[in-house]
Amino acid sequence: MNVGNSSAVSARIHELMDDLSEAERRVARGLLSDYPASGLGTSHSLAEAVGVSAPTVVRFAIHLGFDGFSDMQRQLRTEVSASASSPVLRTLAQSSKRKPSTPFSASMQRREEAIRATLQLTPCSELTSATVLIADSPRQVLVTGGFFSSSVARIMALQLSQVRSNVLFVEEPLRHDAGSILDAKKRSVLIMFDLRRYEQSALELAKQAKGRGIDVILITDRWMSPVASVADVVLPVDVEAVPFDTFVALLALVESIVESVMARCGPKGLRRMKDWEAQAVGHTRPWDAGPSTPASPSPNH
Repeated sequence: MNVGNSSAVSARIHELMDDLSEAERRVARGLLSDYPASGLGTSHSLAEAVGVSAPTVVRFAIHLGFDGFSDMQRQLRTEVSASASSPVLRTLAQSSKRKPSTPFSASMQRREEAIRATLQLTPCSELTSATVLIADSPRQVLVTGGFFSSSVARIMALQLSQVRSNVLFVEEPLRHDAGSILDAKKRSVLIMFDLRRYEQSALELAKQAKGRGIDVILITDRWMSPVASVADVVLPVDVEAVPFDTFVALLALVESIVESVMARCGPKGLRRMKDWEAQAVGHTRPWDAGPSTPASPSPNH
């Protein structure tokens, strides 16, 4: 069935991600990572880029409701043409390119764009899958990151530990924290942050975790860490900025996931947060300081 004019290819990917095979998901992630350009070459070039066979790319297109890869390409070209010819879209594109008044404005604008781009990159089905895995309280959740991203991984672990029990930040999973992976039970969840320039050890860690029956959630960038080839869930974010990659969209994604986990945990999660606040040493609540006395941190905070 030809669906060339019914909806954008990206929209169909987001709708059907859960129904795709693992190999087809790799095609979907590769296409979304550089959309629509990555789908405008040959089926062989797309297959090679994502590490699958050309017939898998064709099956992927058929799974989306197209007659084949060439039919899907026609829709992609239609989208490109519509984008170029629509007066409304041209006006919006031009306004978005207007030079900001100050360097600070330009920097802030780029970070706003990163969040919007991440909304397009990350299928809702993948976010739902991640939330379900993380909120499943019998499972242990381990969180680890790379050279820079470990700071965000630590924040995620800390926030999750306030919502549910059995959450552990693993700083060096293949060195002095190796026992954390060895002790993790089957069906535990490993959340890995791996952004460009990718950690050489990340893929080895993911393979070890998968071999022990651990589900792997990868948080990466649009260029996709090699870990994407073995991860159960892949959540790409837009990090491109100068001089350093931006973590704004990364933090927004983390906060959104934690919020979704909290909602899924319900009253149990709220009780956990209350208990955590009551137990945390040095945690000062503003209302404990009295109506007229500013709250001051404990000396041991």
